[in-house]
Amino acid sequence: MGGGSERGGAERVARVARARIGGAWHEDVVVALGSDAGLRLAPEADRDALARLPIALLPPLTDAHVHLGLAEPAAGPVGRALDLGWDPAALPGIAAAHAAVAPALDVRWAGALLTAPGGYPSRSGWAPSEAVHEVAGAQEAAAAVAAQVAAGASAIKVALHADAGPVLDDLALVAIVAAARIAGLPVAAHVQGEGQAERAIDRGVRILAHAPWTERLDDALVARAAERTAWITTLAMHVRDGDDAALATAVDNVARFARAGGAVLHGTDLGNGTGRLGVEPDEVAALLAAGLGASGAVDALTGAGLEPLLAWPARTATALPPEVSDDEAVLAALPEARAVRADDLARTATPSDDDAATSTPEEPR
Repeated sequence: MGGGSERGGAERVARVARARIGGAWHEDVVVALGSDAGLRLAPEADRDALARLPIALLPPLTDAHVHLGLAEPAAGPVGRALDLGWDPAALPGIAAAHAAVAPALDVRWAGALLTAPGGYPSRSGWAPSEAVHEVAGAQEAAAAVAAQVAAGASAIKVALHADAGPVLDDLALVAIVAAARIAGLPVAAHVQGEGQAERAIDRGVRILAHAPWTERLDDALVARAAERTAWITTLAMHVRDGDDAALATAVDNVARFARAGGAVLHGTDLGNGTGRLGVEPDEVAALLAAGLGASGAVDALTGAGLEPLLAWPARTATALPPEVSDDEAVLAALPEARAVRADDLARTATPSDDDAATSTPEEPR
């Protein structure tokens, strides 16, 4: 599979105060990071040969909906970011610019948005023309998908925004989904306008780029969606827009989707009213308002539902203060979170006596 700025090196092991792996918390454990296995427990390592790093560790905070071309590079807590729409030719350079400032950031992308001729976002103002790939019909679907694959895409993005112009017809949408499936990539969709979420859910789209907010989905559709799709929340954008009705509709849809077992993913739509990678308190508050609870919110924040879709192992992690020992504490400590790399975790020391195992080595960057 293609995709973005993968910088996985050799696996490293470290002993940490606590770690959240597979949704469970472990105390004073050895973890490994940097391989295709992602963040994992490493019971085979020599625990007593490692000084304990004074951190709590969890899989990387993940923003599953960004537009890095509209964002200022900055180091911070986010360790993975999925760009869902920009000029494919510019994305490698943009990702490199972000990595130069935030070396613990692992970026993947979808490339250009596939849309109907004259469809969103061709007249939106925020997207450069190169970020839009118009697909006139099913016969053009395979070539459109192939162009994104050639540019290193890890997903394909389609626009189904009926409130802002024409949208792909069913034959074109199904053809895009089929071509993406052959390439081994999931399709993500911007759905806006009556009936567009249902079209996406029932025609093979795997990811909704926003939790639906322009209509309340009926329970039967939500149940199908929970079986077939993952939803990126982007709930805070409605707070930024001051649109209480849209927020209420989106939160209600997410609440029922989560109760039905759907995979909820954290995303900010970075570039739409917010210009720096991070975790917005309003997004976390909305996840809790949707009934996810602390555990569900942390799963969403760490992108657990993305990994089976993109085969995207965690090559970075999130470090928090060592006293963090449960999911409620994670949410409280988010302002102190920072992304770390495998090489950062390798900064351990061999203890010289029994007390060294609890000494305080240099903290990872």
